[in-house]
Amino acid sequence: MNRLYNVEASVHKQINTGYRVKVSLLDFGMYINGAMVFPPNPEHADWAVYMPAQRAGRGKYAYIVEFNKKLPLWNSVYDACIKAVELELTFQAADPNMATSTRSFYQDIAPTDIDDGPIDLSDIPFD
Repeated sequence: MNRLYNVEASVHKQINTGYRVKVSLLDFGMYINGAMVFPPNPEHADWAVYMPAQRAGRGKYAYIVEFNKKLPLWNSVYDACIKAVELELTFQAADPNMATSTRSFYQDIAPTDIDDGPIDLSDIPFD
């Protein structure tokens, strides 16, 4: 199925058994910070994705952002959130001591074979 929307998500931090995720709806220029994603566990067989909510009193919460879950935008948000947490779980399995905030999906390349003297652009090795 073709993607209808350009949606990205990244894990901010782990909170108990869930993960706080920032969702970027790039087509709309909109960002949702504070979505909670819970992986499957012995009690719940499916992934759970909750949008941020604010306490409304007497144990009730009001969702700050709501989606019609029958439309394709929700499916894109849901899939992006799950992929972000799956990637985070992969990182945790590889190196549990690495902090989430220091992770990058892109590797920085710093040239080390350049002299300290004056240079021009032809001296810089672009890949």
